[in-house]
Amino acid sequence: MPSRMEEVTSKAAGAMKSAKATIEGLSGVFKELAKEHGEVSALLMRVKMTSDEQVRRELFPKIRSELLSHEKGELREVYPIFRQHPELQKFAADHDTEAQELERMLNELSAIPVSDESWGSRFEKLVELVKQHVSEEENDYFPTAERVLGKDESERMDERFLKVKAEVMQQLS
Repeated sequence: MPSRMEEVTSKAAGAMKSAKATIEGLSGVFKELAKEHGEVSALLMRVKMTSDEQVRRELFPKIRSELLSHEKGELREVYPIFRQHPELQKFAADHDTEAQELERMLNELSAIPVSDESWGSRFEKLVELVKQHVSEEENDYFPTAERVLGKDESERMDERFLKVKAEVMQQLS
């Protein structure tokens, strides 16, 4: 479980990403996803920058559940909509590949004790994958999708995404 300070730092990073998304014209689900990117990125950086096994043991389960629920929500409620629009279909296909890789890496890390000397380097690969994924979504996918789908659809997708994410989080706990 993250400490109070880590929780506050994570939420602050999420709020900053959400504000940036608003300034860039994103709304609804795209704004929510950017916020979640900020929150989990702060936790990822905290774990990446430590060799403290206790911190890793406490934060990795939170990171894992946040990433999995985020991705499963996207896979069920966001990217199927992308497939309905020719200009967004490639984004959906690319996302599917990255989501599979992310889940594989999370399962791999979950199977290794944080004390194992390979855990840190494998975790760094996860951090790099998430950074690349976030960059693609926030710089390419979301602005294009906001333009193609519009604010109303983005808002509807947000409600459905949050519902699925909550269901997945419940299953993971």
